[in-house]
Amino acid sequence: MNLHRHNNAPDTGSPACDPQSRSSAGNGDTLHQRLDALVHALCPGAPPVDAGCPQRIAALLEDTAWECEPATRAGLTTVLARIRGVEAAATPLPQELSWPHLFREIEAYGDFLRLRDVESGLRHAPVGGFPFDRRDWEHARDQETALREHQRHVREASYAPTPAEVFRVH
Repeated sequence: MNLHRHNNAPDTGSPACDPQSRSSAGNGDTLHQRLDALVHALCPGAPPVDAGCPQRIAALLEDTAWECEPATRAGLTTVLARIRGVEAAATPLPQELSWPHLFREIEAYGDFLRLRDVESGLRHAPVGGFPFDRRDWEHARDQETALREHQRHVREASYAPTPAEVFRVH
């Protein structure tokens, strides 16, 4: 769930699969399999959905610290209801529902969880023991990007002045 692909830090923010994700609504399919089928119906060229995605969507919708656009929230709620079998498959999905847009929101939420865990460690406080919302995540993400850019610049450049072209001893 890391938006910064060049970061090799482990993804500690993704919720683990829970036993409910393995349950089915009578047809033997897991929530993951139903989500994968729905995603490919919406966007045939989409890559396969990872097994933790249904749980991540549920966590995103329940997390009060994560604010997303009402249309995005409604789209994710519809997708979750559809794969849980609460909403009939015959019910049409909203016209503006775009899986790539929803997927970017899920990815962003995963990165939010990662950075919230980092902040928790830096502050020596439990998650929830300090304010951290989407704006804080955006600020932390920008700071992380600036740090990486600075580290790249330091790696590729030097703080030492340019050496003289000719060195003479008198």
